[in-house]
Amino acid sequence: MGKGKRVLIVEDESLTAMALRLHLQGMGYEVLDFSATGEEAVQRARMERPDIVFMDVSLAGKMDGIEAAELIAGEERVSIVFMTGLTTQAMTQRVAVHGLAGYLVKPIDFAEINGILSRIA
Repeated sequence: MGKGKRVLIVEDESLTAMALRLHLQGMGYEVLDFSATGEEAVQRARMERPDIVFMDVSLAGKMDGIEAAELIAGEERVSIVFMTGLTTQAMTQRVAVHGLAGYLVKPIDFAEINGILSRIA
């Protein structure tokens, strides 16, 4: 399914990032190194040009995941899948503005990931 597609995971919880990486690699995706901050994600996306970004909404650092996604999507043609443990209406509205490829609520359900990827890959 994911053959040839490059994925950037932006997640500050290492266990979540590692589980997601293993799942995506098992599906045939090339998973780039993790980013734990929005600033790092923007820099890495500029250098490595991923096809898909799994972006945690709440990140350490000055920039949250939505701000990072705005910068990445503004410069590159990339599918953004947001991940969050927060499901407030305000957060959902902020994310919806960006024409996202998917929205995952933590804890992550790998069947949901498969469904999202089947639509965008």
